[in-house]
Amino acid sequence: MPAPSKRDKQSIRKHEQNKPVRTHLRNISKNFYKVLQSGDTERATQLRDEAQKSYDKAATKGIIHKNKAARKTSRLDKALSGAGSES
Repeated sequence: MPAPSKRDKQSIRKHEQNKPVRTHLRNISKNFYKVLQSGDTERATQLRDEAQKSYDKAATKGIIHKNKAARKTSRLDKALSGAGSES
């Protein structure tokens, strides 16, 4: 079995660096929807702002695609505005 190439080593290293960021993005989105379900729109708004900042930062660093970040934040906005109109 040949030794791993430099590209393989870089890929593994980047994967390990990006993994916690992706996990954080998933967790913050899950927390947002949980809080939204409970009806706390004020806390949901805070989480939505935090999530947008995190998604934009990850997109800027190239961890996720910029269109994915825009799509996710748009869905958070839509969910938040829908929850506000139901009350």
